[in-house]
Amino acid sequence: MRIVHCLFTLRTGGAQILTLNLLSELAADHDVSLIVVNDAPMASMLVGLDRRVNVHFLDREEGSRNPLPIIRLNWLLYRLRPDIVHCHERKMIQLLKATRAKTVYTVHDVQIPTDTFASYDALAAISEAVAADVQQRIDLPIRLIHNGVPIHRFNRRADYQLAPTEPIRLVQLGRLMHEKKGQHILLEALAILIHQRGETRLKLDFVGEGPSLDYLNERVRALQIDNYVRFSGHRDWTWLQDNLSTYHLVIQPSLYEGFGLTVVEGLAAGLPVLASDAGGPAEIIRSLSGGMLFATEDAGACADALLQLIQAYRTQTLTSLVGNLALPANGRYSIRAMTDNYLDLYKQVLETSTPTTRKPLASTTYSSAA
Repeated sequence: MRIVHCLFTLRTGGAQILTLNLLSELAADHDVSLIVVNDAPMASMLVGLDRRVNVHFLDREEGSRNPLPIIRLNWLLYRLRPDIVHCHERKMIQLLKATRAKTVYTVHDVQIPTDTFASYDALAAISEAVAADVQQRIDLPIRLIHNGVPIHRFNRRADYQLAPTEPIRLVQLGRLMHEKKGQHILLEALAILIHQRGETRLKLDFVGEGPSLDYLNERVRALQIDNYVRFSGHRDWTWLQDNLSTYHLVIQPSLYEGFGLTVVEGLAAGLPVLASDAGGPAEIIRSLSGGMLFATEDAGACADALLQLIQAYRTQTLTSLVGNLALPANGRYSIRAMTDNYLDLYKQVLETSTPTTRKPLASTTYSSAA
């Protein structure tokens, strides 16, 4: 099968990481290409990508009205002659003018406008939360395909003990965008632990970049927790697979989230995960052992849960609190399961005679309860 994935940007994000993981897995048996329409790539994003994946950069300026990059895109698709064009941003379909390929769009988050959805031959949602959000707003079939990670590539933590004076190492992964990711809630919870609960044997790393860095640094200073917090910047996915297990606990305090890839990554590294009770992260935590939830936007509840987990580490009772920390290597959130599900969707779409005569996408197609 000839498969092309299209992205507007290759800057760090859940959609980009999913695409690169999926392409590497597909490359073993299929002719796969990636087209990046806008901007220069972050070189670190390509670390670990299978060399059989053909990557094309069009270097279009974001928002540009210059037609040349769009002409190049369509000429490239004409040359590649794909069976499937898989898009990861809703407006990509508007640029595709000269391809007979069937088109698939993965909806990566909640609250994404549905104006272009009907133009695709098939839709996929990364979580039940995303599928339900789409179904509430538009009457189209959508296939539920959970994001997956290469679980077998992660180093796993095996030691869940802490010496009496050893600091617990906490980590929050993802784009620094507090209006969505809720990093300010975590900082407030940390301040409660330090100043009100007397728990000072801890360190918190933020791994990621984003527009909220200055704001979050200001909050760190205002909360007087400078000595406990570090902003480590971007790390590539191979670093994550090798080093995430050196931490003790992953925290995901999102205000809203379509999936929560970092939750699965934390569990893959053998770490307990504390997440807000919001959308995708809550869906993952409830379906697996190894995690805890706290009320969204509630710093006090986050602090209480953090303290429980820290004490469980110190008393060697972590598995009693959160259960088994072994994530199945070929389970629902594995890269293999995700790849198999997408291949099944591609085959179904190719069997459909025309885009206007869509047939139901088998029994695994999601439909809301409403």
